Amino acid sequence: MHGDLLNNVGPNAIVAGASDDAVYIGFNQDFGNVSISIYNGMGGLVYSTVVNTTVQSVIIIPFTNAASGVYTVELNSADGSADGDFNHN
Repeated sequence: MHGDLLNNVGPNAIVAGASDDAVYIGFNQDFGNVSISIYNGMGGLVYSTVVNTTVQSVIIIPFTNAASGVYTVELNSADGSADGDFNHN
């Protein structure tokens, strides 16, 4: 993950990973409400939600039926934004 949301916070403030069946995002710091969007390789929105990191520090997004390819995760909050790419097989 990279972006201005991660400025002035520890290197592990947000951890993210993907497996064959899910995307995992962990917040090790309170960012308040964070909008999470996942886009496919053509820029199409395939998932969107808002998480209150004050009360939920981990989100698991099922990804079993998604087509293979490269996806982009975007996080947006009042503190800024961050994004990263992952491959889904």
